[in-house]
Amino acid sequence: MGKTKITILCENRAGLTKNIIGEHGFSALVEKDGQKILLDTGQGLGLQPNAKALGIDLSLIDTIVLSHGHYDHTGGLSQLFPFARKTKIIAHPDVFGPKYSYQEDNTNEPFKYIGSSFSKDTLEADPNCELILQKDFQKISDRIFFSGQISRVTNFEINDKRLKLKYQNGFSDDPLFDDTSLLIETDKGPVILTGCAHSGIVNVMMHFENMTGHKQFHAVIGGTHLGFLNSEDQLEKTMDAFESYCLDMIAVSHCTGNEASAICYNRFKKKFTFANAGWTIEL
Repeated sequence: MGKTKITILCENRAGLTKNIIGEHGFSALVEKDGQKILLDTGQGLGLQPNAKALGIDLSLIDTIVLSHGHYDHTGGLSQLFPFARKTKIIAHPDVFGPKYSYQEDNTNEPFKYIGSSFSKDTLEADPNCELILQKDFQKISDRIFFSGQISRVTNFEINDKRLKLKYQNGFSDDPLFDDTSLLIETDKGPVILTGCAHSGIVNVMMHFENMTGHKQFHAVIGGTHLGFLNSEDQLEKTMDAFESYCLDMIAVSHCTGNEASAICYNRFKKKFTFANAGWTIEL
């Protein structure tokens, strides 16, 4: 199949590589068979400097996948736009929704805008941008698949009630139907690469099983949203699912949270690692 290289460009924590900076956000570069696919772009602080520190030329990226429409995953588009070459942007149609976060302790501004600073019209105005908005599972490159809208099957992975959509007459819970992920088939087995896994990381794994027939995955890499647990047994059931899918590696980022990471490490030991900014793996 050929080597697959995954590099974390933006993440909350900076790795040990010199000149890497951390930010609240996520971005990962997938290099496979000459293709350069960027999943998310961070919030717009670290993408360019971290790529420079790692010797990565962002102008060679031909495809950008936006896992969902929050600022900490889409803001780095500002460091790429306008595009230097023909670039596909793949995302769910809801990615440009009016996304807010409810902050109960902020009485002055309880609802804070956390959506994308880029509109559909702005991106489409760039002649080098091919914007592909779709809900369906799709093969986007040889052995690389876009999840499309992820089915919500589990009863323990519940939407984060802090996340809202704004309408003319107020706010409602954001179901985050735009939450998407990538599946990469590598020499070591299929790898799931997530932005935040707002759908629930178990739902993500089950979705890819249903779409591809894979019953085992080599790795899950990226955000898992386990830092915002909605039920007491969610973490335990999630780790059980990691075992049932025979994961060899659990490389967490961004919204996994310290407590969930510590519990996960204590269960999986050498299979667990942090995918921090600057972290890279070849498969």
